[in-house]
Amino acid sequence: MRYLWSICLKRLTLNNLYIKDILMYAMQVFSIKSTCLEYLEISENTLFDKGSSAVFFEVKNLENLKVLKIIRNWRTSRCKRSQPSNLYSFVFPKTLEELHIEHNMAGDMANAKFKHNENLRVLSLKDNEMWSCIGSFTGIINVEYFDMSGWRCEKLSINLLYGFPNLKTLKASGSHLGKGFVNLTGAGSFLSKNLKLQDINLSSNRISSIPDGLFLRPFEKLSSVNMSYNNLTIFPKFHASIKTLKIIDLTFNSITHFNNENIKRIKKLGEVNLLLRGNPFQCSCKTIQFLKWLSETNRVQDILDLTCETEKASRRFMSDVISNLKTFEMSCQTKFWLPFAVSLTSIIIFSMILTVVFFRYKYAVEYLLLRLKMKMRNYKELTQDYYYDAFISYSHTDLEWIKQFHDKISNMGFELCLDAKNFIGGKPIAENVLNAIDSSRKVIFVVTHNFLKSEWGSYEMEMTRMHAFQKGREDMVIVVVKDNIKITDMPDVMKNMWFKITCIQWPDDDNLPYNTEEIFYEKMKMSLKMKEETTI
Repeated sequence: MRYLWSICLKRLTLNNLYIKDILMYAMQVFSIKSTCLEYLEISENTLFDKGSSAVFFEVKNLENLKVLKIIRNWRTSRCKRSQPSNLYSFVFPKTLEELHIEHNMAGDMANAKFKHNENLRVLSLKDNEMWSCIGSFTGIINVEYFDMSGWRCEKLSINLLYGFPNLKTLKASGSHLGKGFVNLTGAGSFLSKNLKLQDINLSSNRISSIPDGLFLRPFEKLSSVNMSYNNLTIFPKFHASIKTLKIIDLTFNSITHFNNENIKRIKKLGEVNLLLRGNPFQCSCKTIQFLKWLSETNRVQDILDLTCETEKASRRFMSDVISNLKTFEMSCQTKFWLPFAVSLTSIIIFSMILTVVFFRYKYAVEYLLLRLKMKMRNYKELTQDYYYDAFISYSHTDLEWIKQFHDKISNMGFELCLDAKNFIGGKPIAENVLNAIDSSRKVIFVVTHNFLKSEWGSYEMEMTRMHAFQKGREDMVIVVVKDNIKITDMPDVMKNMWFKITCIQWPDDDNLPYNTEEIFYEKMKMSLKMKEETTI
């Protein structure tokens, strides 16, 4: 040391010389007398095997020192480090521009206060065992390059980088930031005070999802972002004002494809280049839009190195798939249209079957729906004697005869329900019909040629048939055949009733025995007086 301080030494490198220690006095005198020294590097020695060295304490006196590198001066196992070196208790020369203290320290990150170090531009503290990152830096506001790679930032402070307002390059590779971001509230603001950043390296941090807002900041001159060797599955979100990005490294993540939203984000960034190799890309019909984009864009610089896994679980070069993209797309269309055609055909056939069934049993369906509708309206079924003795179903064209028929039966002491007289206004006709059937012991169908042409006549017959079937009231129907109608001319529902009940024929020839109005009305009277075996 005495020899070295006697000459105007500007650059001193003591590398891999097995230096175990430098005496305090020797370093003190050397630092005072070496007025020319601008660069000092002490690397690959064993200065810190027994604790802190005098180097840290006395460098403050090197009044012209610009670069200080103290690198890997501890060779024993880190787990045996008993007296960790501490950066935060030392003072460095005012002239210092670069400080590299790498692979020498261990301990929890504390608040690092620098005094009079406004000239410091480069600060590298990589590969030191920082067991937590909950401190901050002050006094070095002009630092443009900061390297914190290799730290253990599972515990992370939101203001760790707030002391670097002029930071241009951040290196934080392998610093456990993935877990740190998850444990940090408001992690999206981690870079909010570093808007002059140009290069960001967050590789190898096991980051699965980027905190909301991390890159959604108006970085002034952001040029490159390295997110390689993480667990990302989607493209990061960047602020719309960023147009200076040149390269985004997403190699060796967990990206299977970019969706349309990801592709839109990339296009908004201007002429940015991407590195994507090492991702488990999928070449399938589901990722066809991504494959098309790859074939059209020139932004993926390592496209020849990309591989993808096909639906047959075989791995192929992406360039081979893209070169045969039309064939691949046609096979996808075939895979799509064949199931689609089968599905469509099945739906059409099923719809046809439903249509046939509906028209075949439309009255049954309508009856059930009407019943359900009335129940939903708190409709209660009758639990006492019927209100009417009979409900008369007829064609309105025969109203004049029906009135005479109604009056004649009423005079016998029977209470009859007639739509023109008893239906409630404002209610749907279907509900009135069903209420009339429910409220009557019998239903009288007056069958005429006009009745057979009436849609409502057929509707009422079907509703009555469904009601009789459901309630077990097959004997509730009385059929009056007024006109000369053949059985073959009757509708199916009437044919079904014809052979199960006795029909009453209106007299059409008074000369025939027993074929008179008196006998007709006597039969009606007897039929109406008959009690049903089944009650509601």
